[in-house]
Amino acid sequence: MDLKISIEQDLWEAIKKNYENESYSSAILDAMHLLTETIRNKTGLEGDGSSLIGQAFGGENPKLQLNNLQTESEKNIQKGIQELLRGLYTTIRNPRSHDKYNDTKEEADSIIYFIGYLLRIIDKSKVNFEESTFLKRVFDEHFVESKEYSELLVNEIPKRQRANIAIAVILQRKSGDIDKLGCFMEALLNNMEESDQSQVYKVVSEELKYTNLDVDIRTILHILPTEYWKLIDKSVKIRIENILFQNVKSGKYDISNNNCTIGSLGTWIEEGHLMNFDNISGWTHMIVDKLLEGDDDEKAFVDIYFLRIIFKVNHKDISYFLRNYIKNGLKNKDEKIVKEIQYQLQYDEDHPWWKVFEEELKDIPEIKYIDLDAIFS
Repeated sequence: MDLKISIEQDLWEAIKKNYENESYSSAILDAMHLLTETIRNKTGLEGDGSSLIGQAFGGENPKLQLNNLQTESEKNIQKGIQELLRGLYTTIRNPRSHDKYNDTKEEADSIIYFIGYLLRIIDKSKVNFEESTFLKRVFDEHFVESKEYSELLVNEIPKRQRANIAIAVILQRKSGDIDKLGCFMEALLNNMEESDQSQVYKVVSEELKYTNLDVDIRTILHILPTEYWKLIDKSVKIRIENILFQNVKSGKYDISNNNCTIGSLGTWIEEGHLMNFDNISGWTHMIVDKLLEGDDDEKAFVDIYFLRIIFKVNHKDISYFLRNYIKNGLKNKDEKIVKEIQYQLQYDEDHPWWKVFEEELKDIPEIKYIDLDAIFS
């Protein structure tokens, strides 16, 4: 038998080197490795050997279905192939992995040919998880926007297919409810390997690399967890942060009409984003400048969207510009500043700003630490 023309091309490529070098036992192991990877890739499972076969082919609702599993014969075929595959690992792969074997060409041909037969069966099998069907549930108008529901859906996705689902959601994000997609994507990314997260953010980087459209940027900002912003390609990250910076710098809010007239894109920035931006000092300086030098609409924009955020991101290492702004506000007993500092400090005994503004706070007795545990104990 000419094995090369008797088996599928991918199987031949997997065993070719060792087979042509007459390392027939190693060629058999190469074939078994391809079998394992084929099952893993098709199901998304991470197991090995008998355990992998049980997870893929066993149970009432197996991940790989060889037929409709309706008649007794169909169920027997499913069970029989499952047992054959288990037997391959027990009698063929495991001994050759642990002990020295010297299989002949004839023995290798028979075993590899049989593995090829099983690979063809697996190739024709139906996968219990279909990406396109699953995505309908993510974009479903009745999707429940909750952590529990999102995590239940994520648990249904085979681990090896989670990156593909995340990428599909990102590419289709503009057709869905971004609040619901954000809830789902947080659960998905938090249950993904780092290598898969990196793969997803390569796609995110490509989506942002050339775009100037607000809708492209704001949907990314909203559906992806803020803590992963740092995974974006560095040059893309710097470019998008500059777009956002310029947008916020020009931002205005018309109090009389109660709407943001300029800078709406920047209002999608959350505290977590800013914490992961490269130039927090520059952002702080720009926002303080708007408060000091801007017109009423510019000041209103900062008060509504950025004052509390910029205070929080300067929690541990306060910028020189913000420190002076707050010091002057406290000295002058500026109602807005006093109220905001009170909000930041009153329930946090260890907040570093108690020390930073120690002198100024001596004259503002209403700003004091409130021990909630003592109150409710």
